[in-house]
Amino acid sequence: MSIVRKIIIGYIFFVFIPVVTFGYYYYVQIYGNLTQQFVESRQKILEQAKANMKADLTRIESVHRLLQYNPYVTDYLGGVYGSDAESIYAYNRYISPIMTQSLFANPEIESLRIYKTKKQVLRITDRFLDMSSLDAQGKKIASSLKPGQGGWIVQSPEAQEPRLAFYQNIYNPEFTEIVGLLELRIGGSLMQKFYKAIGIEGDWEAILLPFGEEAAEDTASGMDEETLKLLGGSDNKPYFINRKTIVNQLSFEELGVRVVAIGKVDVVFHAIKRKEMILISTVIVFLAALSLAYYVLASTITKRILRLARHMRNLDDNNMRPYISKHDSPNRLDEIGFLIMTYNSMIQRMDELINNVHRAELRNKEAAYKVLQAQIKPHFLYNTLETIRMLAESNNDKEVADISFWFGKLMRYSLSSKEDHTVLAQEIETVIFYLKIHKMRLRNRLSYELDIDVDADRIDCPRFMLQPLIENSIVHGAAATLRPVHIRLRAYETADEVRISISDSGAGMPEDKLSRLRSLLMGDSDNNSSRETEGGGVGLINVSERVKSFFGGDSRLVIDSEQGVGTCLTIIITKGAAVNDETIDSR
Repeated sequence: MSIVRKIIIGYIFFVFIPVVTFGYYYYVQIYGNLTQQFVESRQKILEQAKANMKADLTRIESVHRLLQYNPYVTDYLGGVYGSDAESIYAYNRYISPIMTQSLFANPEIESLRIYKTKKQVLRITDRFLDMSSLDAQGKKIASSLKPGQGGWIVQSPEAQEPRLAFYQNIYNPEFTEIVGLLELRIGGSLMQKFYKAIGIEGDWEAILLPFGEEAAEDTASGMDEETLKLLGGSDNKPYFINRKTIVNQLSFEELGVRVVAIGKVDVVFHAIKRKEMILISTVIVFLAALSLAYYVLASTITKRILRLARHMRNLDDNNMRPYISKHDSPNRLDEIGFLIMTYNSMIQRMDELINNVHRAELRNKEAAYKVLQAQIKPHFLYNTLETIRMLAESNNDKEVADISFWFGKLMRYSLSSKEDHTVLAQEIETVIFYLKIHKMRLRNRLSYELDIDVDADRIDCPRFMLQPLIENSIVHGAAATLRPVHIRLRAYETADEVRISISDSGAGMPEDKLSRLRSLLMGDSDNNSSRETEGGGVGLINVSERVKSFFGGDSRLVIDSEQGVGTCLTIIITKGAAVNDETIDSR
């Protein structure tokens, strides 16, 4: 297969198809997110409108409390007034103003009526009526009222502006007998206000479904079968959207209905649909133009490469002609031109390389010999030290045997491991071998002790973290004075830290040198020039930086020293901030 076809196929499979697929997926995701956000926002609006509607209903229900706790109303309904004149006077003087005030404060109320239960109570205008004049719907809800509770009914759920009615019993002052039934009839303005709050305008439609009833086909005009099925299902989702319809719904327990807001997808998202077609057309045109440009550019490049490839196929020992093409001028130094120039230079040099084969063979033999010399492995050193130890033991030379054993352990620790970290127990064991070797050298001038009060096998640490500190105590402590020096290695932990201290009773250091070292350990860049003159300061700084890098947090190296008394180096490891904090955080 030619390189041109490979480029075209690669473009189709690795550029065209992924771009189109991603574009389609991206559009679907954006469209889905927009529709989801839209129905969720409308659901919130519906819930807020319901809360406002409940506040209005509560305000209207408060009329019952005004009448229930007015003694003139309860006395009138209870038949306390013995004559019609007293009843009329009480109505005009005390009862009528309360009713008028209630109607004025609640303009949604079209009528306020009280159906009296006692026949001897005087009937006045249309405000106080006999219970027998109550319609069938009112009698039905009156029979289901519980003490202290009222009931709402929707009189015409299918109307564009449904009307409401509220019923609640009125009791005598002792609340032992029902003396009347309050009826408040609410006009369509209240539900119109509610519909307006939930955005029922234009192409949106609202229907009220009584509890336990399914939506009929004639309930909402133009509702598709899929929407009717979802509305009638047992799983009443608060909102859903299908290919044609957007539905938001909620239950209005006070009214005993389910409010359903219905909109058409095509109408709501018509602007998105137009942008969708524009976007798809733009992507197709743009992708086609890019594809053509890519093909022209790729074919132009591949033609030059193919010509060069044909020349390379015809190249052999008898044909060393440089590649010359009329399509590639000598000054055309792009990437392919550079490749051609380099190829021609390579051809010109091939004869010289062929003539130098013998010299190359000699160089290869020399290189092979050097590689052979480099094959000496560290285990040769281990075996040699082990041989020395065995010879020393056979000659009863225990000191030479011990020092060979200790030195071999140090070499294995230094050369064998490929990891840059170990555990604290291994580091302490290596330090012990190091101290034993120096103890053999310094004799009575050096003594040491170990105080390990941590689980060293569970604490990870960088390799050679302690050895430079021990070396510092020996070189600048024990070796710098003729008097005996004691080195103490102590490891212990607190609730928040693990501390490893190495103290010596050596010569100590002057205050100015201690200050410079502390500044370097704290990362003071102004004193970096003094590193070379500190005689061991570089090792301490390296340990400090490795401790900070490995353990993190507030982990650090602290130095304390007093001239003539000794020096103490302390590694502080903060728990909970280490690389493997579970090995440091003791339980």
